[in-house]
Amino acid sequence: MKKQFCTILNGLKSPRNVGMIVRSHVAHGGGELVITGLDQPWQFKKSSRAFSRKLENKCHILHIPDQYDTLKWCAENSYRTVAVEIRECPIFLDQFSFPERSAIIVGNEAHGLDAGFMDQCDHVVTIKQAGDVGSLNVAVSASTAMYEFNRHRPC
Repeated sequence: MKKQFCTILNGLKSPRNVGMIVRSHVAHGGGELVITGLDQPWQFKKSSRAFSRKLENKCHILHIPDQYDTLKWCAENSYRTVAVEIRECPIFLDQFSFPERSAIIVGNEAHGLDAGFMDQCDHVVTIKQAGDVGSLNVAVSASTAMYEFNRHRPC
């Protein structure tokens, strides 16, 4: 089976972040892009497109309002869920082996992913940081996880 991933954006609000993640998702060969945790589908307007370079037209975007329904969708589509979040006693991203079919999940810019949701994910990974910054930008985190997934993907 060929390694592949989808990207799940849980409750993101920033057009810049969504646009940059779409761009990375397409650049890294992602499958579906799922937007969850929002009542309405994401509207790709000028502010998002300035960062996505209109690449949202090159990916299959799904809107699943409820984050827990998204976990069910992942299971039904044989994706193993990999949440990217800061956590105590972490599994660091650079030491993690991605499953063949991975759903890379990132959370809201202000509050990330809630603990109850993460507890239902198959894996939670943390990106090592050496500096005095509390956390990385969500688009940077998503792109880093996509890169790490691809780094181990056969050509």
